[in-house]
Amino acid sequence: MSIDTWVIAGLVVGVVASKLVLRRGDGLLRDLGLAIAGAIVAGLIFGALGTPAPAGLDVFGLVVVLAGSCLALIAYHTFFPLIRAD
Repeated sequence: MSIDTWVIAGLVVGVVASKLVLRRGDGLLRDLGLAIAGAIVAGLIFGALGTPAPAGLDVFGLVVVLAGSCLALIAYHTFFPLIRAD
């Protein structure tokens, strides 16, 4: 996939990843940005590892995007937990 495809897939899958990680979807714009970054990084890492490059929006590509998005969101929310004054 090309970078623009990773970005589009990151947007789509980012909504799902945001709900999977937080189950609330707080900070959707921030989560979408992190999901796009995670999708691009995951695509670059999988490409560098020599795995077969996904051609278009296939199942393998969406799994890579979902994994990268979730990992980026988990890492962010682990290092920067949401502190509420409830």
